Amino acid sequence: MDDQTKMALAAAIAGGYVLGRTKKGKLALSVGTYLAGRRFGLEPRQLAAEGMRRLGEIPQVAELQDQLKGEVLEAGRKAVTAAATRSMGTLAATLHERTAGLGKKKEEEEPEED
Repeated sequence: MDDQTKMALAAAIAGGYVLGRTKKGKLALSVGTYLAGRRFGLEPRQLAAEGMRRLGEIPQVAELQDQLKGEVLEAGRKAVTAAATRSMGTLAATLHERTAGLGKKKEEEEPEED
């Protein structure tokens, strides 16, 4: 390791220590990863895509992903069905109330015969 790299590493460690002591570790980690990504010319989308691709190659993760995908789709279907049923029930109740209200108004508006 050359002297410049050692100095940068020492500065990074000292900065991390100071930021960690002042409860700013999350910010330091975010800034550090951003700067490292900029230095190596990496983009977040590329990193995420590469990470997902590599995770997909692991058989256990792929199996877990398939299992979760099925469960999430089923839960989503149930949620959409429940929301649609609730909305249709509300619509039906509103239409019933309005129809009943129209019938009452019509009876009230009819003139009484003398």
